[in-house]
Amino acid sequence: MTCYSREVNPQIDRIYAKLTETFRNPSPTTDEIDRALESMEIIAPLLDKNVAQKSYELFHVVMKAPVSPTYSQDKKWEASRRTIHGAYKWDQFMPSVGDPHDILTFLDHHFDLATGGENQDEPIQNALQALAYASGPDTIDALKRFDPTKPSFVSGICYALQRGRPRKLRMAALLPLALVGDRWFETPHPIMESDQMRSLSVDWASAVDANNDYTPNVQKAILATLFMMINSPQWRTHIVKDKLGDLRYFDSVPDDSQALRRCVDNPEFIDAIKDVATPTAMILWMRTLWLRYRESIPAVRRQLETGTEEVVRGRRMDLEMYHSAIEAELTKPENALGAEVAYSKKMETLRDAMYALTALKEG
Repeated sequence: MTCYSREVNPQIDRIYAKLTETFRNPSPTTDEIDRALESMEIIAPLLDKNVAQKSYELFHVVMKAPVSPTYSQDKKWEASRRTIHGAYKWDQFMPSVGDPHDILTFLDHHFDLATGGENQDEPIQNALQALAYASGPDTIDALKRFDPTKPSFVSGICYALQRGRPRKLRMAALLPLALVGDRWFETPHPIMESDQMRSLSVDWASAVDANNDYTPNVQKAILATLFMMINSPQWRTHIVKDKLGDLRYFDSVPDDSQALRRCVDNPEFIDAIKDVATPTAMILWMRTLWLRYRESIPAVRRQLETGTEEVVRGRRMDLEMYHSAIEAELTKPENALGAEVAYSKKMETLRDAMYALTALKEG
């Protein structure tokens, strides 16, 4: 059921009003709670924007409601599972998350249950989908104050990405990892043992392969995680090398991506790619840097020029590929590259890159 008449929508509104009243009541009867749970079981599966939004609002009410003799902890978690399912089912309108505190609390509890042996795939998937597909600026800002290195959260994300878990659950875990990954990968000390890093890298790569969502946000998240992994001396040796071929999608990463910026500004990154990557990935990264030539620091430019000479020695076709990439960018219309000032700077970068490449080619 995907659409409702004007007569049905008011009925849905009345049902949710009654449910909200029940869970806000500090001393509900057992019968009231049981009837509320039965109503939610019926209404939560419906695919409807109104149901999704009201389920999300009710989820917060449920999470904040105090437990009581009639509203036990178990019933509270059951109510939370039904409301979050009503709000964040797959392939439906997903309400904007805003403050993710209640969702993170929900995840923490269900991660503990799942890693303890209970099957909580659907509730975890619903919560991860909320963070993955409905996070706005406020959500992302709040996540910066959240500690994603907590053992329960780390174990939970690893659980969600495991091979053998449902594909949609694994897909839902890819984006939240990118949101908090800087505190997993960009740290002086690893948050897990070497064998755990290897397992996560393999599971993450497998989840990427199983992903069938090629929208820009998903590709951006996958690349951001990949950049963070490569830029980490502790993690890069565990990367599944085939995944470095995903650098071909680098154009989907915006210029303001912190993960990309850290790699572009790291003079050691070219050598890091050379050590762990396939030749194709090395060539793709060179292409990435040539398109950002003027924006790079001098040390990176020198590394790029030296590295390019090494990679393309005797293979002029690679130089031609870099030339073609720059020429393609130069011919893009101004309105596709943003404001006038940004366009001007981009042109300067591309022209400088073309000049340097020409010198290498003729040298």
